[in-house]
Parts: sequence; C-alpha cells; structure tokens
Amino acid sequence: MEFLHSLLVATHLIGASLLVGTFFLQMRAKGGFNFTILLAGASLQLVSGIALYGLAMAGDGDVNHMKLGIKGLVAVIVFITALIGFLRQKAIRKEKAGLTAGGAVSVGNLELERKLLPFFHATGGLALVNLLIAVFWN
Repeated sequence: MEFLHSLLVATHLIGASLLVGTFFLQMRAKGGFNFTILLAGASLQLVSGIALYGLAMAGDGDVNHMKLGIKGLVAVIVFITALIGFLRQKAIRKEKAGLTAGGAVSVGNLELERKLLPFFHATGGLALVNLLIAVFWN
C-alpha cells in the first residue's frame, strides 16, 4: 500500500510539473501554446488526486475534506479549460490547413491564437493556485 501511495504522489507531482512548467515556459508567448502537455498534466493531476483521496479515506488518519474538495473542484476546472483549449486549438489548426490548401493568402495566425489565451492562462493560473493551496493549507 505504501508503494502505491508513493507511486500516486510521484504521478501527481509529474502532472503538476507538466502544468506549471508549461505555463511558466509559455506565459509570455503570443501563440503556439502546447495544450497537449497541459491536458496530459491536468489528466494526471485529476486521476492521481482522486486515487490519493481514496487512499486517504481508506487509511486511519484524518482527512481534510474541505481542502481536498476545493482542490478537486479547481482540478476539474483546470482539466475542463485545458480540454477546451486543446479542442479549440485543434479546430483552429484544421481551419488554417483548410484555408491554406484552398489558396488563401494569409490566415492571421496571431489573431486565431489569441483566442486561446484565456484558456491557457486559466489552465496555468488555476493549476498554480491549486499548487499553492496544497502547500500552504495545512
């Protein structure tokens, strides 16, 4: 059981590093956001967090349900914003490929990518908030 807990904690930390690391790396970029990594990190965080909560409930110690409930809610929102950003980025790339194949001169890459900015910042910012909640809320 201890090995499973350690494995889940490692997976949870990898998910957090994917989210926060990608956010800090691409924060000043105006386009080309990597929502694939953000979505993978959000998925790892959500799944491993639920599993860790289940292990905590099965154990003998006290569980801070308020903290874990808030962290769970924020994790779901992070996952949803990453998924929406990923799907919109995929649609934008498909649209750009269709326009360039049809003989269009310019697509306005920067303007299309700016539509993804709110989802990128919401995903990364809320992931950072979730990390700070984990560290500072005892």
